[in-house]
Amino acid sequence: GGLCSQTADEVAFCLVQVACNGSSHRFAFKTPGEEAQKHPLLDPASLAFTFPASAFGSMLSVKNGGPFWRQRIIHKTLPTLMKTLQEQATSRSPPALGSLAIVGHMLCSVSQTHLGESKVRQMIPTLIAGLVYFSKNLDVIVQRDQTSKRLDVLSIILAALTKILRISPENVTKFIGVIIPSLLLLSTCNTSETFTPNQLVALQCLEVVTTNPNARNAVLREKDQVTAALSAIVDHPSKIIRQAVVQVRNVWFTL
Repeated sequence: GGLCSQTADEVAFCLVQVACNGSSHRFAFKTPGEEAQKHPLLDPASLAFTFPASAFGSMLSVKNGGPFWRQRIIHKTLPTLMKTLQEQATSRSPPALGSLAIVGHMLCSVSQTHLGESKVRQMIPTLIAGLVYFSKNLDVIVQRDQTSKRLDVLSIILAALTKILRISPENVTKFIGVIIPSLLLLSTCNTSETFTPNQLVALQCLEVVTTNPNARNAVLREKDQVTAALSAIVDHPSKIIRQAVVQVRNVWFTL
């Protein structure tokens, strides 16, 4: 409370400003050029935006704060994020990594009641666009990620998607046709052990998506492709991945 609350509010606001826009009244990052915006995973300057986003996520994940501190911080920072998402909505480039990570952290750590249903629906397209972009560039993530920052962003995307699929699957029903192929790409890769946690979460999402009652027809259209792709990796070198693949494949077989 008091001065500490004001300081926390200012820090959170500064972190979201820098993650979304690259600058605040405290400091600024170099803005990525047009080419960098077309492929942010290849641009070190774009990756820098994920650091303040990660710090903001750490603030949101604190469990022992006061009864209203998380609502207060969201009230302070959400307008900045929503303005950024509106500006990016007209771009054909992938989502900026900083704002994408902020979206993931907010969806993971804050209840939909506090965010507001309309705000959640505005965030979801950015989350799905990020999922698609990462799934199509997995080779870049695995080959170049020496600091794990790219994998960290993918982790928060998958964590947010898992929560939505379980709590409010109706919010992503219209995206099922792109969600399943993206999850399949992430689930069936055969890369280094550093990707194993993300691969397991992608497989979990691929299983949970089948429980969406509003997307039954869309799920059934993907059944043959999913079962074939999963059957191709049942001999994955990782035992835990093999077990997860068999479980998810069985779920899809019985649809």
